[in-house]
Amino acid sequence: MSQAPSGGKGMNKQSVRTWFDRLQVGIGILLILCGTAGTYLLFTDGSLWNLALSHALGLIVVVLVDLGVGLMSLFSYRNAYLPSLAAAVLGIVLQLGDIFTAPQYYQTVQHFASYLFGLWPFDLMLAVQLAVLALGVAARRHALYLARLKSRRGTRLAYSRRGFLKSLGIFGAMVGFVALLSSIKLPVSTGVTQTTTSQAGTPAGAIARKSSLVVGAPVYFDYPSGYPNVLFLQPDGSLLALSMLCTHVCCALEYVQALKEFGCPCHGSIFDSTGKVVQGPANLNLPQVTLRVDANGYIFPTGVPNPGPCQA
Repeated sequence: MSQAPSGGKGMNKQSVRTWFDRLQVGIGILLILCGTAGTYLLFTDGSLWNLALSHALGLIVVVLVDLGVGLMSLFSYRNAYLPSLAAAVLGIVLQLGDIFTAPQYYQTVQHFASYLFGLWPFDLMLAVQLAVLALGVAARRHALYLARLKSRRGTRLAYSRRGFLKSLGIFGAMVGFVALLSSIKLPVSTGVTQTTTSQAGTPAGAIARKSSLVVGAPVYFDYPSGYPNVLFLQPDGSLLALSMLCTHVCCALEYVQALKEFGCPCHGSIFDSTGKVVQGPANLNLPQVTLRVDANGYIFPTGVPNPGPCQA
């Protein structure tokens, strides 16, 4: 990119226009790159669709805005200048804001941040949006100059704080609208369709009665509220209760009884029936739930001593 023309009264209209057009081409390329990285993320990260549908739909809006505004900037449509800055600001806010939604998905903020910043498309999008914002701020003086120039159709460039806030508000409303749409659905737990299988008459808080269990047959229960777990009676008569949240990004696992293994629909991790990792990307075994059996044989969960990353 050529050096910005000198400012002040000596500004040359043609040189400013040429420089500004080139800057917009650069911004356009960056925004298209950002949209492409977002598209890749949508197609490759299963946790977006299985764990955080509102994030997936929000990312779709960000991608469409980036690609649309990027194309306008690429063809030097000058009034795409403010929307391009608004798109960058919105993207940065949404990406950093995503980190603090971790408790909604059974994760600590630290673990979720580590996961997100470990995704190269996420890092690329953030870096590109910051670069767009930096270029836009660097061009502010020249944008103001172009905004003062008159033509038969009005000013050469629409530039105002109100215009920026308007673009930001429109893009933000689009993201908010699709996020609202994602919440208008039947209640969805964590992806586990099985429910607690305790029998009628079981005391409050109990999972089941030990005498009613069958070796190898899973009994599903929530503990604490909202967290999916499974209970097994072992061949030796002992009990084993495991968390059903994958230790990679806390997606809900699916137990395939025919294979005696847990599978993660988000990234393909596999655990055996004792909770040990068989296939990554997860590298931690499933946490065990401690149990208490009362005098009548009823089984109660009492804690999760090593919950791993999946905790709100």
